[in-house]
Amino acid sequence: MTSLSTAPRSVQGWFAADPDALLAALAPEVVLTFAGRRIIGPQAVAAHLRSMPSRDPGTVEWTVLPGGDDRHVTVRGTGPGGAPLPSPGGPMTAMDFAFTLDDQGLISGVSPHPHHTEPRDLAPVLPLGTIAPDFVLPDVTGTPVPLRHDGSPATVVIFTCNPCPWALGWHDRLQRVARDYADRGVRVLQVNANDPAVSPKDTVADSRQRVDAGQFAGPYLVDEGQRVARVWGARHTPDVFVLDAGGAVAYHGAPDADVDDETLDADWLRGALDAVLSGGTPDPAATPATGCTIKWTLR
Repeated sequence: MTSLSTAPRSVQGWFAADPDALLAALAPEVVLTFAGRRIIGPQAVAAHLRSMPSRDPGTVEWTVLPGGDDRHVTVRGTGPGGAPLPSPGGPMTAMDFAFTLDDQGLISGVSPHPHHTEPRDLAPVLPLGTIAPDFVLPDVTGTPVPLRHDGSPATVVIFTCNPCPWALGWHDRLQRVARDYADRGVRVLQVNANDPAVSPKDTVADSRQRVDAGQFAGPYLVDEGQRVARVWGARHTPDVFVLDAGGAVAYHGAPDADVDDETLDADWLRGALDAVLSGGTPDPAATPATGCTIKWTLR
């Protein structure tokens, strides 16, 4: 790895403190792709960066990763000496920015990739066709709710939370799914596995307040200790699993292709449920789960 000073001038401009230097580094058609969102145009991209982790070389150690070329450069940010990068969104080992440059050497595309620290006992995500591990979790009032329910033709388990913008962006769509499929016997269980010591808005009291306000079409469960999330291999909020009548994973991924497009109406999830209820196989059966990372208790 080499220092940021070896990167193309436009890439160095991305990390400059001067807003004019940043705008000068961006192509007119620049696209920032981050966690399922596409932000287009220099002004929109520059505005979005206010919510990104610090780009200031004075607080983060930036290095250029090997393997790039004249059109593709990846820059990694860590703490000094490669130490984990402090982040308000949870423990993060590093933050990569993958740049694509146009013929003039301006940034035409950039995709940030945060590398959050995961617990050592976090399992791989449940493979399709696997019988999901059973659980009984309390809802926000302390009432135990089981995963299994005799006679249910399908069960949806959604790992979600209170503050994540992607969980909130898809939230109403997911509640509509729960209401629309209830009369067909589909159960929708929404699970908060975030550690409130890491994510203070994910206390049981905060979750109960949302339930009392009528924001959930079904039980909102608390995975204290994160045992279920770890065994299921859930990593994001939201992270959606559809189980068939036998408890096997028939679909895993995102509700639909774009959190910002309300018209999609969780069509991937709806399609998976329609397939399962008709005895078929979802297509697609797996999509990239998109959103914030679960806020883990690391041990």
